[in-house]
Amino acid sequence: MYIDVVFNPCEFQSRDPRGKSIAVIDVLRATTSIMYAFWGYRDNFSAELLGCEKIIPVETIEEAIELSHSYANGEAVLTGERFCLKPKEFDIGNSPNTYTPELLSGKTIVYTTTNGTRALQQARQGIFVTTSAFVNATKSAEVLFEKKNDVIILCAGRSNKTTIEDSLCAGLMVSLLVGICASNNIEYKISDSADIAMSYYQNNKEDIKGLLLKSEAGQNLLEVGLEADIEDCTKVDYLPFATKFEDGVLTLIE
Repeated sequence: MYIDVVFNPCEFQSRDPRGKSIAVIDVLRATTSIMYAFWGYRDNFSAELLGCEKIIPVETIEEAIELSHSYANGEAVLTGERFCLKPKEFDIGNSPNTYTPELLSGKTIVYTTTNGTRALQQARQGIFVTTSAFVNATKSAEVLFEKKNDVIILCAGRSNKTTIEDSLCAGLMVSLLVGICASNNIEYKISDSADIAMSYYQNNKEDIKGLLLKSEAGQNLLEVGLEADIEDCTKVDYLPFATKFEDGVLTLIE
């Protein structure tokens, strides 16, 4: 298994995704909120899934609105953000704690964000695509290992720039994949960028929340009063579920 990390979407053009599994990371907040949406946000953890049935990520606000109008009234929930805030036409923004069972249970989410959903569209070239975040890191790594493909970890970044939070989570994913390969006697190699990400995570894993708070995205969330989102985004392995992205639709892997 060859494990590679792409630190921002611009770098993805230099990779050949054909035949590879791709894990998309947007810690603050798309790939984190996706997991809470499937789970159905509650104050205390329960393994029971009370969230949405599927998520359709699209790139633009206009696409999202048009697609949501194609569903019967009440069947789809229009969610997402632009520059941290909920667009005025939308039902829900992008804060994990707004993705509650009362609003989402059994429904379809039409979803667009500033960076994460765009990265998901890029990743569609892979043979298998999933979403990864701190909250589901181990389960996501296990699913990637089971596929037995080479892996690209694609960081959504911020405005095509590398970010602290996505790089840190990518390093955790590399560490987990390396550990799983080693314990199963599976040969692996990692790229230079994967090595950099893993070292970054190993050197900073005791202060994940602190790093996210000082990141540019973290500072933007603080400015609009969304510090609680950062707390929800730093709960490592809190939601032991994994996704698959096929034919433009995100669902949970049973």
